[in-house]
Amino acid sequence: MHTYNTSQPPLKLREYGRNIQKLVAQLEQISDKATRTQYANSILQVMGLLHTGSTKSHIDYSQKRWDDLLIISDYKLDMDSPYPIPQPGLLVKQLTPLPYPQQTIKYRHCGRHVAQLIQKAVEVTDPVKQEELIIGIGKLIKNLGATWNKDNMDNATIYGIIQDLAGKRLLIDIEKLKSVNNFTTSTNNYGESKDRKNVNYKKRKPAVVAK
Repeated sequence: MHTYNTSQPPLKLREYGRNIQKLVAQLEQISDKATRTQYANSILQVMGLLHTGSTKSHIDYSQKRWDDLLIISDYKLDMDSPYPIPQPGLLVKQLTPLPYPQQTIKYRHCGRHVAQLIQKAVEVTDPVKQEELIIGIGKLIKNLGATWNKDNMDNATIYGIIQDLAGKRLLIDIEKLKSVNNFTTSTNNYGESKDRKNVNYKKRKPAVVAK
């Protein structure tokens, strides 16, 4: 009659399989400690063969096998181990859950990093540098939108995202910037960006918000 694994006790250590666990269960039935230790060494050799890829020269290799044998037996085996007998629970690794960011991403196609870049741009006090950063971020949003939706995002939408994430804290006038830049990233035959050819960002004055 076939025995299904679902009807058997759960495996203590899956890497050794059910047969090793059955051998350990039989080992617990041996009353003589010396004989039990002798058979335990034989089982340890089989456990080593199941993990031939392990680094057997490692100083903790042999001790790990003894510890694993005790885990499989629920620490019930009384043997003459060459190593200190660990206490239950000491060998169980407590997994620490990884912290996951709880911040809400407002524009999923932009991601969290675009919002962080805009916050960095807000902190820039030089209007010229801030304008260059906003233009670069706008081009990044355009490329991300094309990757996310396979569609060309219009400039009004891009400026709307920037204004929404930046609030009213930008030094530059977004409305003025709209009239001179469309986030074009294509190049001409000479390898020069068309938007850099048409507009000289370094020489012209930035679109500073009027006070």
